[in-house]
Amino acid sequence: MKTRTLIPLSLILTLTAFTSCKKNGTGGKAEIHALIYHGTTPIVGTTTLYVKFDAKSQPSDPTSNYDLKVLGEVDDNHVHVVDMRPGDYYLYAMAYDSIAKTAVSGGIATTVKWSERKKLKEVELQVQ
Repeated sequence: MKTRTLIPLSLILTLTAFTSCKKNGTGGKAEIHALIYHGTTPIVGTTTLYVKFDAKSQPSDPTSNYDLKVLGEVDDNHVHVVDMRPGDYYLYAMAYDSIAKTAVSGGIATTVKWSERKKLKEVELQVQ
């Protein structure tokens, strides 16, 4: 009788452990502020940010191989990536530098640590 009770209980505990440790994606409470710069010039209002989950390096085509696309706000030099879980992310930005009058792009890998799961994380992203 005790064996019958232990098997379902251990199965439930195992499934709970795997689902509660989900990483890399939305559904969390962390927020990434990607600050976009072209040299020392902040890029304001023209950024499209592509986010690849569970990535530490740039995907082969970051504008088509992404998990989340976020548009920058008109008056901000950063892009808000909200509701993120702890994990590894690759951020790739495409924008227009109105001072240099040129299209710019670039990316950076970042990690949201478990200790940052409910915090704001600022990431400076240089575009070329």
